[in-house]
Amino acid sequence: MRAIPAILALLGSLLLASQARAEGSPRISPIRVALDGDRVLATFALRDGFDDRLRSRIESGLPTSILYRIELRRERKRWMDLRLQVNTLEVTAMYDAVARVYNVFFKLDAKLIESRTVHDLKAVEEAMTLIGPVPVFQITGIPRTWRLLLRVEAEMGSRTILSFIPGTLSTDWKESPKFRAPTPP
Repeated sequence: MRAIPAILALLGSLLLASQARAEGSPRISPIRVALDGDRVLATFALRDGFDDRLRSRIESGLPTSILYRIELRRERKRWMDLRLQVNTLEVTAMYDAVARVYNVFFKLDAKLIESRTVHDLKAVEEAMTLIGPVPVFQITGIPRTWRLLLRVEAEMGSRTILSFIPGTLSTDWKESPKFRAPTPP
C-alpha cells in the first residue's frame, strides 16, 4: 500500500518535467511552400534547436549536423495521408581552426546542393536553422486534383537517458498548408 503513493508521486513529477521541457523544446516554424514549374520549394526554420551542446561541438571542430526529413503527402479526407516522396536535407557545420572560419554544407539526399563559408557562430546558427527556399521535390505527373502537403521534422542528434537508454533529439512533425500541383502549360 505504501508503494502506490510513491508511484503516483513519481508519475506526477515525470508529467510536470515533460510539460516544462515542452515549453522550450525545439520546433519547426510554419512551412511556406512555393511552386516553380513542377518543383516544390520549401522555406522553414528550426526554433530553439541550436543549443549549447551544438555550439560546443561546432567550436571543437567536429562535423555537426542537423537532419531535416521532408515528406510530400497526398491529403485524403477522413483517412491517413498517403506519403508520396521523402527527402532528407542534411546541414553540416565544421570549424576550420587554421583559417578561423566555419564551413556549412547543405546536402539533399546525399547530394551537395550548396556550401557556405561564414566567420562567426551567429551566422552558422542562421545557416543551419533558417532553411529555404530549397527545391525539395519534383511533382511531374501528379494529378492536379490531388491536394498535397509537406511535413518536416528536424533531428539534432542523440542522447542517453539514465546513461544507458538511447534517444534521439528531434522535433515534432510540422505540416504545411495544402496546395495543388500546377496546371500543365
